[in-house]
Amino acid sequence: MVVVAALFLNACSSNPAKKNDLVLTSADSALIADAVMKKMEQMTAKQAEVALPQNIDAAHEAFMHAMDLELRGEASMAKMFWQRAAESDPYSRFLTFKMAEILASQGADSLALVQAARGQKLKGKVTPSQLGLLAHLYVKAGIVDSCRKYFNAALDSSRYQDMPLLYDYSLFLEAIKDTKELVRIYDLLLPQVNYIPSLLQRQLGLLLEQGKDSAVIELFGNAHEATGDKKMLTQMVQGLVFQKRIPEVKAIVDTLTEATSEDESMIILLMTTLAENDRPAAYAMLNKKYYEDGVRTPMLTNFLGHYENLNGKIDSAKVHLLQAAEQLNDQPVYVTNAYHALSSIAIKEDRMKDAVLYAEKADEAAKGGDKAMLALTYGTAKMYDKAYKMLDSVIAVWDKWNPMAGIADSATLQKMSRDVEKNKHQFRSIYARILVTEANEIWQKNLGDSVKQKAAWDKRSKAQELYDFLLKADSTDIDVRMLGAMNLERLHRYEESFAHFEYLLDPSRADQVDRPEILNYYGYTLLDINRSPEEVDRGFKMVLEAIATEKSETPSEAFLDSKAWGLYRKGLFAEALETMLQIKDGKLSEDYVYWEHLAAIQEALGMNAEATASYKKLQKFWPKNPEALRFLKGAGSKNAAPKGSKK
Repeated sequence: MVVVAALFLNACSSNPAKKNDLVLTSADSALIADAVMKKMEQMTAKQAEVALPQNIDAAHEAFMHAMDLELRGEASMAKMFWQRAAESDPYSRFLTFKMAEILASQGADSLALVQAARGQKLKGKVTPSQLGLLAHLYVKAGIVDSCRKYFNAALDSSRYQDMPLLYDYSLFLEAIKDTKELVRIYDLLLPQVNYIPSLLQRQLGLLLEQGKDSAVIELFGNAHEATGDKKMLTQMVQGLVFQKRIPEVKAIVDTLTEATSEDESMIILLMTTLAENDRPAAYAMLNKKYYEDGVRTPMLTNFLGHYENLNGKIDSAKVHLLQAAEQLNDQPVYVTNAYHALSSIAIKEDRMKDAVLYAEKADEAAKGGDKAMLALTYGTAKMYDKAYKMLDSVIAVWDKWNPMAGIADSATLQKMSRDVEKNKHQFRSIYARILVTEANEIWQKNLGDSVKQKAAWDKRSKAQELYDFLLKADSTDIDVRMLGAMNLERLHRYEESFAHFEYLLDPSRADQVDRPEILNYYGYTLLDINRSPEEVDRGFKMVLEAIATEKSETPSEAFLDSKAWGLYRKGLFAEALETMLQIKDGKLSEDYVYWEHLAAIQEALGMNAEATASYKKLQKFWPKNPEALRFLKGAGSKNAAPKGSKK
């Protein structure tokens, strides 16, 4: 009786199933599988106890015939000779596993497993394919521990170079949800399949689920090294940035010399990360990549232009910002911002025509969504009528806005309504600021002209109506309250103005306001209106606090002017003059107030010649200034005001 036939008969004996049997549970199936395996082990042991006949010559002859038939493609005949060879030499490990393979190929998995299990106990060379066959057969039998044992034995025997076996093991691990071991196997399999995207994504998902961030970074690094795919390197850099491993990111970015989207992405990522704490370092890195390494893309050109603008390299900034604005057609936000910067530069250089042109281009890039900045630019360029006309039109549109019924759900409608209210608020605020700007211009150009001063006053009054409207809608708007406070002061509505300043100086709002600026403005106003010694003292203390708390190392010259005026009000004329002489800002000396203060201090000190020169300077800005006319009419002696008098 041949071994295969005996095993087949023993393994296949079973009772027919009854129709009324209960459905088996998974636990039942596991118990049955375990019982079957024990039976198989017993059968194998019994076969080992029986001394089976052995004919080596017959086995060798059948082996040679089987090999020859396989080479000629006659598989069916070859199987017959393989069986004869196995029967002739039942102790051959090779032939036993060969029969197990044949049985498995015919779907006789149980018989194949018995045969393979028997073969595993025979002497002879152990091969990865034999161990792999055992692993596969145990998979089909549902014996998990044995599957794992033989997969690992097979892989270890092949030095983990058997790709199909690795893949089959991974499928088994997926089925039993052993994700920890699966990560290890995928790590071995991925290099052999050249980091195929589907498998890479599966491994990535497993690593993220297990919180292995460093392993994710290593995965992308290995994938890039194997494939040369820059996208893998980009994702690696993103992971390094997330883990704040900035020196490693710098080392990678420093090697980039191509103007590809991936290189650009990594440079921008490092730049924005560095800029959070060290803007000069971000600028230096970007500067090197652009000028030394030649990585020149429109986006990098754009960022470089902005950095150059911030660092005073205006000529280069203008060139790069314009290039970026003209090349980034598919990035409207960046185009808009580039034109904003160009418009701002043009304003500083007093090129108002260019400033307006760039502002209009910014609005065009934003598809009409940049009207606020455009209106401000019109106002700065003194194109007041154009600004008002545009703002009137825009405000009218938003004021008439009503949502169409049924176009959106309630949450969307609420958001739309908030955006509409924001637009109403923004455009009215800009309208008020432009009105104040025009009022200041009229006031400065027409000092002493009552008719023109009335026009300026009317514009301020209209601006205040807008500020009051805005504060009624949102009393917490710090910017509107500050602008309104300053405008009320110019309208001589002091108590209302001071109430706003007191609100802004409340300690609870310390992190929302520029406290030194408010202290200086409020303090100077108290000094200037000079209503009582108590208010003068309070105003002077505010100015001193402003100087003490401002962030710059040296006091701003506007603050020094306020201090000098406070010293003057307190009768400390020599100290007032000493403070005034610390002011070196040429722009401040173009303001009539500067000369008004200096002349009054010099007059109080009896410096008639110097006071005469200062009052004459004052008259260039304000020809009919009452104090200048009084002093110059008296030649600086007879009609000089008493020291410390109210000016």
